[in-house]
Amino acid sequence: MLILAFVFFNSNYKLALRAFNYKIMLGIDCGATNTWEDPLTNYWWRLDDEFIETGQNILLSVTTNRLPLETLRYFPEGTKNCYNLPLEVQEKYLIRAGFYYGNYDNLSKPPTFNLELDGNLWATVTTSHGTDPIYHEVIYITRKEYVSICLNQTQQGQIPFISSLEALFIYDGVYRLMNNDTALYLERRTNYGADQTVPERFDIGAEYFNRFWKPEQLPNYQNIFNGIDNDGGSMAENYPPYKVLNYAIRAQNVSDSIFLPIDFHETTQLWAYFVFYFYDVSRLPVLNNITKLTVYIDGIEKNTTTVRPYEECVVVSVYPVKVTGTANVTISPAAGTILPPILNAMEVFTTIEVATSMANPLLSSCAFFYILVYLSGFVAWFG
Repeated sequence: MLILAFVFFNSNYKLALRAFNYKIMLGIDCGATNTWEDPLTNYWWRLDDEFIETGQNILLSVTTNRLPLETLRYFPEGTKNCYNLPLEVQEKYLIRAGFYYGNYDNLSKPPTFNLELDGNLWATVTTSHGTDPIYHEVIYITRKEYVSICLNQTQQGQIPFISSLEALFIYDGVYRLMNNDTALYLERRTNYGADQTVPERFDIGAEYFNRFWKPEQLPNYQNIFNGIDNDGGSMAENYPPYKVLNYAIRAQNVSDSIFLPIDFHETTQLWAYFVFYFYDVSRLPVLNNITKLTVYIDGIEKNTTTVRPYEECVVVSVYPVKVTGTANVTISPAAGTILPPILNAMEVFTTIEVATSMANPLLSSCAFFYILVYLSGFVAWFG
């Protein structure tokens, strides 16, 4: 009976997700002619025509390992062309735009243009001949029923284009230090200790918000994998996936520190938001083998914490931090530590100032839908 109830709930849950797809998991495969279901996220990639009336579609002559990047939409007419995304009002979203030039115009002149979010400058997009796509991502609290994403031509002959556009609902408590009058622009999100065979993307059972985690090993530190391939997501702050937390870098000796230089996309003064993830990855954990560490940014102490075996991930969020072009992160051993300093993952954002007008702060249908889904799951399981 329990199994049948769960199957019934699971199938109806998927149908409900499809019905609400455009509100909580919106993906636009720019330039595509057919919709398709993403096997990792279970949401459907939709077509441009629902969200924009201008532009022309084209299929690239090159193939990539990411299907949304094999087509694009370009905008030879007008200096500004805008997508209008129907999202829930006053909800937090991860919004990500992808760009892959692929020499689609046979001119070998990758363009540069501006990307705008609800009238605010989001980023200057500088495309290239490279085989890796370029992504620009923000965490944003919506102000109105339609979010405007515009591509703005800034130079003569530099034709804007876009390959993919996503908007993914995020729980309100995620990135909890974020202010209502700012958006968070992603500078980097790193999965430390993981080599290049580890993917950047994970299925929705492991990574609830379809964030990309770039793997990186550092030669001056121990690059560790605990040998466990968890599918779930941690319940720690921001819900980091265990597929990321099971990797880490660790200093070589108990007295050593971890040093990480951070470069930002602008050399002018910015406000930064840092998130550090610490999790014990010992293959045979010993209860007394604790890690005590202190986080410094540009030589200023920000936090001292303890990482213990068999306990949940420790998350340290630091905001605001004033930076100018670069920052230096140091993770040093604290008094009483048994093991050298460790770091599993890090996210770094900078802020974008946005308008402060907000909608009526009532429970939105998106949040209400999530509550109903979870309650239905418990009833189906325990009933």
